[in-house]
Amino acid sequence: MDSLILFFCSFVSCAIIFYILFQFLNDRFVAIYNSKRVYIAVYSVSICIVMLVNMCMNAVLNTASSIILFGIISYFFYYEETMIKILRVFEAEVLLVVFIISEGFGVFLIDTILNSYNLMPSSIIVQKSIETMFSKLVLIFFYYIVVSRIWKKSLLGTKKHYGLYLIMFVYSMINFLIVAVIALDTKPIILTIIMGCTIFANMYFLHFIKYSDERNYYKLQVEMMQQQEKLQYENYEMQFEKYNQAVSILHDVDKHMKMIEELYQTDIREEAINYSKQIKEMLKPLLPYKYINNPILDCLLSDKKRMAVKYNIDFKIDISDVDVNFIKPIDITTLFGNLIDNAMAECKENDVSRYIGITIKEHNDMISIRVENSIVNVVPIKNGMIDTTKGENPCIGLLNIQKCVNTYMGSIIYKCSDKLLMCDIVLNRIDD
Repeated sequence: MDSLILFFCSFVSCAIIFYILFQFLNDRFVAIYNSKRVYIAVYSVSICIVMLVNMCMNAVLNTASSIILFGIISYFFYYEETMIKILRVFEAEVLLVVFIISEGFGVFLIDTILNSYNLMPSSIIVQKSIETMFSKLVLIFFYYIVVSRIWKKSLLGTKKHYGLYLIMFVYSMINFLIVAVIALDTKPIILTIIMGCTIFANMYFLHFIKYSDERNYYKLQVEMMQQQEKLQYENYEMQFEKYNQAVSILHDVDKHMKMIEELYQTDIREEAINYSKQIKEMLKPLLPYKYINNPILDCLLSDKKRMAVKYNIDFKIDISDVDVNFIKPIDITTLFGNLIDNAMAECKENDVSRYIGITIKEHNDMISIRVENSIVNVVPIKNGMIDTTKGENPCIGLLNIQKCVNTYMGSIIYKCSDKLLMCDIVLNRIDD
């Protein structure tokens, strides 16, 4: 019976360790072989090898076998173009060290709890099985909650997530304590199987949460790209409208020039001047106002200014001598386009006061941007950011803005008063 318990504990331990190893390698690197059967075979063989070594009950041999297998798997079955092979192997071995430390902490924690409440089983085999199982529980929680989030930006850590993790961990720990109590009068093999099932259930839920986080992350990325395309398409429509206006004016330019010549020839100078002014007014919408030494931003601000006039919005622009040419054109369109569009959306709902203000200033190697607009209702702000959880739909535009700010190692803070919503952004100058 004792051998069967040790065998089962060894199987659970090896299955979890190598499952997490393959999770790590798949997240970090690229698989060399396309066939999943190859990796299933390597996974199965690795478990069998380590289980056989474990039967020797030699700690040094157990560690050495894990080190060798971790190195072989990472070296021969995965690759990364930007990383030399030895570093890939080094990362896998570091992961093994993390496993050992987290498992050691798990053993220390469960022994401390069992001793504190006088629940330590009299059977050494039962004690070792509880220690092994609980240490693996600590390992999977530590990996999925901490380690896997170090490099995977697609994993979203929220308070709800961490609250759920805490509940799962505490619930599992209580189950282990109950097992320790029942183990005094019940067959230990059954309780060991229960503990193993508890671990696999937790690992499944943690993996499912990780998969769900990644899916939501990529879904948001797609929505951000769609919103970006929409913004670019709207900009294209505005430019196309300007083009049509220009073609219309150029089509009749000969007629206009002849008319002005005839007015001058007949000495009707006042009419000629008035006619010239009318032509100038017709051409004005086609020429962007010179706000700043950046043609993209000039065009965007000019178009938004004309749109603001259309909706009776008081649109004020205050730009000092600022160099924004370090910002990529696509980021200028995304950042200022979304900021102003959001401000206009708020203003359109306001029948009392419609105001948008844009201020851009330079401070050494940084530029500060403030976009403020009148509002009808107070916008919920949480930790300096708009609380999108209280809205029906996620604000994809806000995510695009945040992404642009992060690109230039900047910061963004929202403030709200009874009448104004203010967005303050600082961007750091990044020269290629």
